[in-house]
Amino acid sequence: MNKKQSNISIISIAPFKQTAFCCQKDSLSSKSILKLEKENGFFISYVQHKDIIISSIDITVANYDTPTDDEIEGIIIQKAYQELGLDPNLEYQIKYIKQNNPNTNSIYDVFIANNRTIENKFKDIIPQIKYLDCIAPAPLLLSSLYTNSLLAKDKVDCFIYFQEDDAFLAVYQNGEYFQSKSLTRYSLGAINNKFTELTGNRLENEDFFNKLKQNGLNIEQKEYLTQILDDIFYYVSDVINSITKFSGVIIQNIYIGSDIGSINGLDKFVQDRLLIKTQDFNFDIPLKNKELDQTYLHNLMILYAKDYIKDKKLLNFSNFLRPPPFLSRDSGVFILIVFISLVIGLLYPIYQFSYGYYLSMKIDKEQIILEELSQKNLIYKNQINQLIADVQQTKQTLENKQNDLQLKKDLLDQIYDKKMNYPMKGVAIYDITKYINKTDIKIKEISINNRMIVLDLISSNDKHITQLIEDLRASNIYKTVTKEISLVDSNSTKRYYESNVTVEIR
Repeated sequence: MNKKQSNISIISIAPFKQTAFCCQKDSLSSKSILKLEKENGFFISYVQHKDIIISSIDITVANYDTPTDDEIEGIIIQKAYQELGLDPNLEYQIKYIKQNNPNTNSIYDVFIANNRTIENKFKDIIPQIKYLDCIAPAPLLLSSLYTNSLLAKDKVDCFIYFQEDDAFLAVYQNGEYFQSKSLTRYSLGAINNKFTELTGNRLENEDFFNKLKQNGLNIEQKEYLTQILDDIFYYVSDVINSITKFSGVIIQNIYIGSDIGSINGLDKFVQDRLLIKTQDFNFDIPLKNKELDQTYLHNLMILYAKDYIKDKKLLNFSNFLRPPPFLSRDSGVFILIVFISLVIGLLYPIYQFSYGYYLSMKIDKEQIILEELSQKNLIYKNQINQLIADVQQTKQTLENKQNDLQLKKDLLDQIYDKKMNYPMKGVAIYDITKYINKTDIKIKEISINNRMIVLDLISSNDKHITQLIEDLRASNIYKTVTKEISLVDSNSTKRYYESNVTVEIR
């Protein structure tokens, strides 16, 4: 994040609790929802787990060897409607992230939100701020703990978070989102309803939450609360066992928290039931909160916003984004073009009038010298005609010189080619003589005609003549031809072989 980005105010909003906090240079301050319109900065909120559909989709398709990003998006959207039973009459935002799975590269975690649901959730907030830069899925807010090095990425962590009207479980493996599960039926409000049902004493949610915040699990009639929590974490145990069974992932740590803060004794209770190391949401987040009573999700939203400002690839479900800069919009470009056209349209007549007036004044002065110029013009025309004739003559002379030069160039090329590519006859005879001297061969007669050398050879052994012919051929300089190698009887005591060999210089 550059210096300019680090100075941006980040305003985190929880529309479900109607609370907002502003972070400026890592210092938090509480803000009134009604006064957010006056704030300048980056606005972020979140959508609860219960309001989004989360699933995994395998995009393996035989027709695609290596699908493009657009093809992947099309496949995911099509499968989401088919496999998840989405209503085709409603508008959805479908976001996805690729699973970090070494065994396959075709499975994506898909997050789906109904646009109408998002609009209804933020209908009381948007009139106050107009724009909302980012709406993050609640389970993905936890990713900022890893990107900001607040948790190590080498373990499998499970997060359980309770809200008044929602609750969820999220699993992260090696710092990457792995899986999440809605626990809405075990929200803090649902726990209060169940507690009221068992005790017969009706408590408002706020009173019940205050008792949990102050006394933890040691409230009056805590045996009923223990019974409720046993049911909850029996179900959570089933969920964790299911994850382990189907994926082989073993959860090593559990972090548990809620919108009312830490509930004393809850972490020990969970650890005793699930036999997995459990601790509160107590991360060393570098935010100066001045003892403000903000929830953990506010802190996570601020961290997520910082990550989003650096990397716009993070998931964002906001329908209330700011319009692009004026000149980046089509309408802005159109208005600018119209304005420039109007300015040019007004300037041109003014220019024409001024210039016409200037010419009318100048024409009188020019008329005086017009006659003199007409005389000079005639002289210049004659000179130009003479120059044109000279140019034509020069061009013809140049063309003749170029033709002559080309003829000389061609002649030189031929001489060079003959000199470099065709050996002289004397050199060829000398070269052939070297081959002959290596063997018991004598030249009886030799004749030369252009590039043809005819040798009448004699030898005591026909193999010597055969070897000579093969050596000349192997040189790739000479082409040799002989009709036969004949045996000649000069007398009864001495025999020799004779052959007429034609050698062509290539």
